[in-house]
Amino acid sequence: MAGIALPLLGIVASLVVGMDRDDASPTVAAPPSSSASSDSVDPASSEEPEPTATTTTPASDDKSAAPPLDPPDSPLPSGSGGSVSKVDLAPPQGHGPARESSWGLVPAPCTNYEQQLIDLDTGLSRVEKEDNGRIEEPGGAELHYWPDSCTGGGDYRLRGVPNTRVGLLRADDPHTAEQCRKVSNTGLPPLNLNDSETTEQAGFVIGAAICSVTTEGAVAMATIDHINEGGFAGENTASGTLYVWPKVS
Repeated sequence: MAGIALPLLGIVASLVVGMDRDDASPTVAAPPSSSASSDSVDPASSEEPEPTATTTTPASDDKSAAPPLDPPDSPLPSGSGGSVSKVDLAPPQGHGPARESSWGLVPAPCTNYEQQLIDLDTGLSRVEKEDNGRIEEPGGAELHYWPDSCTGGGDYRLRGVPNTRVGLLRADDPHTAEQCRKVSNTGLPPLNLNDSETTEQAGFVIGAAICSVTTEGAVAMATIDHINEGGFAGENTASGTLYVWPKVS
């Protein structure tokens, strides 16, 4: 019996050893299981984060961002046709809605012996031969710009045409048709536009206006928006917006 038992024990021992070798081989020789690592580690957490719009996109590309400001030279809206002083366009009693145009003073050189006449019903001007300040035919004009002597710079003078209603609306006065009609009775004596001290005292400055009840019965307001010193042949020029409230028949 002992002889039989010894071979049986050897067989059992070899089977146990073989089983131990089979069990141990996967853990010693096999590489780490990829499925095991995927079960324990989140792939997203092990990768570099991709750039997103919130971290790399400039703020100006954001559709919800505030729109950019207008450039500094963008024109600003104007409620008075570009006039320096705001004009109340309400018509006075007996007159229709205002018409808007332009007016200006541009003298000819004295050597041309011309004088300029401006019609404040339309803003149109014409020239005629100068005759020491005398006007041959006013033709409905309200302003007269003429050379006084043609002996040098600053010879031109501006005045209201005789027998017309023309006055000067100061820059700080209300720019209304009714106020304009009132000051048209004050007159516009000869002004040397090259004498800044005299014109400032008279109120002929940017922001003021020449007012008239015209030969056609309209109320006209010629705003002084620009004064160009020595702008033409050494003489100052002036220009602006003309508002005319026509008389309702």
